[in-house]
Amino acid sequence: MKGSLHAWDTSSSPFASVVGSNHVPSAELGQLKDLLVEPQHELKRMQSEISRLQSLLDALLKEKDQVETYIEAHSILMSPIRRIPSETLGRIFKHCLPSDTHGFAVRDLKQTPLLVTTICRHWRHVAIDTPRLWNSLHIHFP
Repeated sequence: MKGSLHAWDTSSSPFASVVGSNHVPSAELGQLKDLLVEPQHELKRMQSEISRLQSLLDALLKEKDQVETYIEAHSILMSPIRRIPSETLGRIFKHCLPSDTHGFAVRDLKQTPLLVTTICRHWRHVAIDTPRLWNSLHIHFP
């Protein structure tokens, strides 16, 4: 029954009646030691196999992460937002100006036009090259 779960079931042990009790073995010590030789070898074999498989799994997970990173990096290049012409993107930015300032640009990094200059180099160039975003500026004096 080597390798079988039943082989290592304490209920099928010759010592099943005393396993989990406060029984103090005396004459049975030699028999207990002999009984544990095979399971200890099996445990070492299993630990070695688990270690080998864990190493294999770690290597596969690392390779999977590299493939996912490669795919993601190249998929981003195909994003539809990248194909929008600069003039259209500038118009979109103009429509993103805060409505509570009546279309005037606000000097705030959390709002357009300054916000879009922080997204990426291309958006920064488009925003800076879109005069309609900068032809007026709302400055709030408390």
